[in-house]
Amino acid sequence: MRQFFNRLKFFFLNLGRFVKGAGAGFKSGQAQTELDRKLVFSLAKSRWPSFKQLKYVKQYLSRVERLIIGSCLMVILLSSAFLAVRFYNTHLQVVPVNGGEYIEGVVGSIKYINPIYSSVSDVDSDIVSLVFSSLFKRGGNSQLVNDLVQNYAISPDGKTYTIKIKANVKWHNGNPLTVNDIIFTFGAIKNFQYKSPLRAGFTGVEIEKVDDQTIKFNLAEPYAAFLDLLTFGILPEEFWQQIEPSAASLAELNFKPIGSGMFKFKSLVKDKSGNVRAYNLARNADYYGEPVRIENISFKLFGDNTELISALNNNLVSGVSYLPEQLRGEVVAQDSLNFYRLSLPKLSAIFFNVKANIHLADKKVRQALAYAVDKKEIISQVLAGDARAIDNPILPGSFAYNPLAKKYNYDTASSSRLLALAGWKIIELTAEDIKKAENNSAGSDEALKNQAMAKVKMGAGKWLVKDNNYLLVELTTVDNPEYSQAAELIAKFWQAINIKVKINLVPSNQIQADVIRTRNFSALLYGEIVGADPDPYAFWHSSQIGQAGLNIADYSNKEVDKLLEDGRLTNDVKLRQEKYKKFQEILAEDEPAIFLYSPNYTYVQSKNIKGFKTTSVVSPSDRFTDVNRWYMKTGKQIVW
Repeated sequence: MRQFFNRLKFFFLNLGRFVKGAGAGFKSGQAQTELDRKLVFSLAKSRWPSFKQLKYVKQYLSRVERLIIGSCLMVILLSSAFLAVRFYNTHLQVVPVNGGEYIEGVVGSIKYINPIYSSVSDVDSDIVSLVFSSLFKRGGNSQLVNDLVQNYAISPDGKTYTIKIKANVKWHNGNPLTVNDIIFTFGAIKNFQYKSPLRAGFTGVEIEKVDDQTIKFNLAEPYAAFLDLLTFGILPEEFWQQIEPSAASLAELNFKPIGSGMFKFKSLVKDKSGNVRAYNLARNADYYGEPVRIENISFKLFGDNTELISALNNNLVSGVSYLPEQLRGEVVAQDSLNFYRLSLPKLSAIFFNVKANIHLADKKVRQALAYAVDKKEIISQVLAGDARAIDNPILPGSFAYNPLAKKYNYDTASSSRLLALAGWKIIELTAEDIKKAENNSAGSDEALKNQAMAKVKMGAGKWLVKDNNYLLVELTTVDNPEYSQAAELIAKFWQAINIKVKINLVPSNQIQADVIRTRNFSALLYGEIVGADPDPYAFWHSSQIGQAGLNIADYSNKEVDKLLEDGRLTNDVKLRQEKYKKFQEILAEDEPAIFLYSPNYTYVQSKNIKGFKTTSVVSPSDRFTDVNRWYMKTGKQIVW
């Protein structure tokens, strides 16, 4: 055993000497290598091998070593390519850039690019919404959003609205917009000399300046939908105060306005008759909100939908303000277009003027006419099914809608019964009767002459008569495809219950002045935008009767007046609902108008225009609410 340990001790002693010697040898070799390296570097021009030298590398590498190095280089190249592609996909994005011109075709004429007058014309309202700013505006889902307003507060009693406006707003000429401009605009609306159609909505409302950025609206009575009224555009006091109120409607500023909106006036083109045929706007680079991307927006005006669709088919316009659904088939290359169906609080109805036709003063006659109209057939044939039937002025979907109010579903038996109860009887006029009447119409007896002329006017057929008076209704409407076709159907329905109908078509640019304001009709087929809030005061309260009001039927009912007054004085939804439901019941019984349908609003744009996100509008001009997000051109940008 002792011998084994002696041998082991001897082994470790020798091992130590070997390691020590090896270490000395290694150090000696390392020193020699360093000397060699210094010698090579002193003779070489560069520490890096040249391209000529690299070609000899393979002579010093084995086949396996060359394969390993080649594989590594391939992995590096593939990895670099992958990282480059990945960087491109994740960091280099296509983004909207400024530029492009959007040309929209519209039917109608331009009269007032002025927010205190534009509400009666869709074309004027469209341009006003782009040129002028307002305290509030509509968002893409018809919600009320701040425009010029920074913040606001409502007093507990609902009578005071304190509003602070944004400080960085400029007019298109570079001057700042202040609360003085808002006060001036409000004063102009309320000044009867300006004759603004908005005036009636602000009865009992006063404005007060608090400081350079703050105003107060003081209401005589609370009004639940007051903020909805504050969507009118603001005028620059600097320019409009120089114009006499009585001459405001004649001012050149109505055609060449200065506003503070997203676009500013650029130019207009008139034809030989002086009518505006094109209206051009340019991007406002100093706009206080989200920057606009489209450089120019132009409106081209046409006399009717036939001309408009032809322009669309020939690529003369990039979009169409409104396309009736029944005309969609006339549009070619539909794959290159977007058809946006927007929800719109609009109704079409037949309004009665009992002063123009004494026979319509009888409620039974109005109800009989209502029962005789087949709304479903009108929607199917005229609107290609793109509408919903309605029965009163508050639309389904509103919290105030009353589904239990009286409805006039198509029922000619009920029509005949009501007419008989009203004392009307059916007689037949033959061709021979008409011939005799023509001979008698030249007689000297005034009474016989009038009776004869009435028969000639009616013509041969079976008609309703009462006290020697025939039941004849003149139906007036706008001369466009939708209403003219609807009028033809309505005439057919009424003549089926022996009522003579005469259709009177009026150009769209004359209907307001020649028919509605003057109440020059006995029955009017027309459309109304009823707004986001269900308050129907402006359309049915007796204070709105007359040329300046929107109560087209000149309807007057004291109980209805009280309900409408109470309904707008409270923010209590349940109480408002109660008042408006009762209003609908009374109106349905009186039937001063036949409510027909509520259409969708079809807006057409070329697919070259991107960014349109609006789904519903309160008025057609709201389709431009997000125009600052539209774009036509794109570019690439690195995004980290």
